[in-house]
Order: sequence, then C-alpha cells, then structure tokens
Amino acid sequence: MRNASMRMAMAAGGLALIACGARSAHAVIVLGNGEAVSVTDLFAEGSDRMVVIEDKLFTFESFTSSTFKKGDFSIVGFVSQNPNQFGLYNVGFDLFGPMGDATPGNGQSSELNLQYTVAVLEDAYRQGVRLCDTRLTFNGAAGGNGSYSRVDESVFDLDANQLLGQLSAFDFAGPPRDTQLTDWADFCTDQQPGYRAFEVNKDLKFLAVGENGFSSASFVRQEFSQVPSPGALALLMLAGLSARRRRA
Repeated sequence: MRNASMRMAMAAGGLALIACGARSAHAVIVLGNGEAVSVTDLFAEGSDRMVVIEDKLFTFESFTSSTFKKGDFSIVGFVSQNPNQFGLYNVGFDLFGPMGDATPGNGQSSELNLQYTVAVLEDAYRQGVRLCDTRLTFNGAAGGNGSYSRVDESVFDLDANQLLGQLSAFDFAGPPRDTQLTDWADFCTDQQPGYRAFEVNKDLKFLAVGENGFSSASFVRQEFSQVPSPGALALLMLAGLSARRRRA
C-alpha cells in the first residue's frame, strides 16, 4: 500500500518549506534511519535545534543535566522497518549515550531532562498525515536493593497546550523487582482522530544504592505512529477499491 516515492516527496516538500524560512544554512539537520547527530552539534550556538526524520520535524528545546555532558550523547534517527495498516511508518529517534549513576552509594540520583516537540511536516499534514500515539522504550537496568533506572515523560497537544498523558519505563531493583522497559499510549479518539504536533518533556533518573549497586542505560527510544485523517483515509480506501477493480 505504501508508496516510497510519495513518502520521500512529502518529506522533501515539507523540508523545502522550512528551509525557505531558515535563519541560517545549518538550521535543519536531516537524519535517515540509523543516522546520528551529536547533541553538542544540535545545541551549538546559532543552531535552530531542528531535526527532520522522514516527514517529522523535531525541535529540541532543552537538554538539562548537572551530571551528564552533551558531548557524550547523540540523537539517532529511527524509522520502523514495516508500515502500519495505513501504509505509514513509525518515526522517532534514539537518545544514545552512557547513562547511569556514576557515584553509587552516595544517595544522590543522576538526572537528565530532555524537552522537544515533534510535528508533521506541512506538506505531509496537507496530505492527511496525523500523529496518533507514542511509544517509549529503553534498556535500563538496576541492581542492589532500592536502586532504580527510570524514564518518565509527559506528552502535550502542542496546538492546544493540553496534557494528553504520561508514560514510564523503568527497572526497580526492589525488593520485589519491578520492570517495565516499554510503555505506549494512544491519544486518538472519535472526537480527536489525530494531531499535528506533540510536545514531550522527558525525565531520566538513575540511582545506585550501596557501593555494589548499579543503575545504567545506553539508549532511550521515542517513536510515534501516524494515521491518515478521516478524509485521507476515505481517499486511501477509494484508491484501494479502484486498484482491486483494475486487477479484476
């Protein structure tokens, strides 16, 4: 069902619209699946902190930590291998780098906050592409009674400035151990069948209790599924029916 050339054209069209209004030549960074940009470069002076992955524009607002350094982290583009039932792919990114409590036993957690927005590029939005849900995944691990590794995030409808929901992924060493390394939330309803843009506030916390305790992770993945708007879905269904008639 999916037309790869149409997907590339939508992304290119949306990117061209952004580039026309850019304040500098390096305003927009384009990443393919598995391609990376360092967080240092992303937040460099003069950067607009914009990353385009497929037909999504990510604008990174802040990276805040008293423990972790920007230079140790990268943003890696993510595009799912297979499309959903509508022929649309999940799009997102990995935050990749050494995360954990480097001073176990001192009673202080190591924390990082990442705030950003994700928006459907204008050309894709005109063609009916909408955000619908989000999935959070990471490879956190913790050991030693009371130790933990966790990611908590809040997701907002950017246009309405309204909280949609919260997600959590974690490994609590316990006792008892409690592990949930992925979380998912669908924000679409009959009244709201899709969104143009989300804002995400993501908090990472790591605590290793005792000298032999540990708390760590190396990546956090964020991916967003997308759906066609009701009008676009009708066109897709009509196109599918026409194709079946031609084959018959």
